[in-house]
Amino acid sequence: MRSRHRAAAIRAALTAVEHDADTRGWDALPALLGLFDATTHRHQPRIDIDALTVDPAFWWLHAQTVPGMRLPYWVGLKTLTTHLTAPEAAPLLTRWAHTGRRLLGMAFLGEGLDTSDAGRRAAAAHGLPADDDGIPVRALTAFDIDGRHYQILRYRGVDTSTTLMLDDPPARVRATVIPACLRRLLTTARA
Repeated sequence: MRSRHRAAAIRAALTAVEHDADTRGWDALPALLGLFDATTHRHQPRIDIDALTVDPAFWWLHAQTVPGMRLPYWVGLKTLTTHLTAPEAAPLLTRWAHTGRRLLGMAFLGEGLDTSDAGRRAAAAHGLPADDDGIPVRALTAFDIDGRHYQILRYRGVDTSTTLMLDDPPARVRATVIPACLRRLLTTARA
């Protein structure tokens, strides 16, 4: 599958995942996902997306810090990445990735609070209240073998999502926690 066709197929698969998450509703636990090439005909690229099994209790750790305070899910992703890329655990990740299909990317689906000014402006544009704690948002972020960055955002209460795909993401995007973790996991899993 050529790179531009792969990008379109990945984008379509990610859109379907986010739509499915929206159909299931909010307050879901995060998911770490693998993007696999399932193409059987070269003119019909297809991507399968499989979740890496993570004990749900792991994601609940974010609520078990200081009473009334929650850590964002990306803190858990960072911890999970450190664990899965360590020499003693890396074989678990590579066994999951090598299932007869080619691993093309990694994705992270999670909910959180957008505290940025851009998030507040987006919420205001949709007539949503801008709470002091932030605007509830679901984000699906992915990184592929071509170095592309994908992100689909949906604010709680909004019927549409916003999709971003960067062929050559700037260093400030690559250095943020979630893309850096996904890149590290992809590199380890493909080893």
